[in-house]
Amino acid sequence: MEVSIFLAKVLGLYFIITCLAVLINYKAVGKIIQAMAKDVSGVFFEGFIALIIGLLIVVSHNIWTTDWRLIITIIGWITIVKGVARILAPNKVVTWGLKVYNRMAPVTFIVLLTAGVYLTYIGFTA
Repeated sequence: MEVSIFLAKVLGLYFIITCLAVLINYKAVGKIIQAMAKDVSGVFFEGFIALIIGLLIVVSHNIWTTDWRLIITIIGWITIVKGVARILAPNKVVTWGLKVYNRMAPVTFIVLLTAGVYLTYIGFTA
């Protein structure tokens, strides 16, 4: 349970900070994504970082329960998939990322922000 609480705190705070930053700087982030489309080497490198973070989460916390800990496990597995996709197909990830960002980014980041608030609450009150 200690690992779950630790990860809830870390992931919760991470989602709060990053989602607020993206929502506040929405237009600038869109420009950054467009710039990344011109040079996918950063996307490729980020894939390795996402992969190791996802693997660390899953190896330390692969808990398939019907409570809040499932959120952490799902985040770990999604992060692994994200890392693998960025390593194997960086050009497609950038193309897809531009489409998704233009259509769904505000909703996605609000959902992630909500998950971050929830995990932070659980982590610091458990």
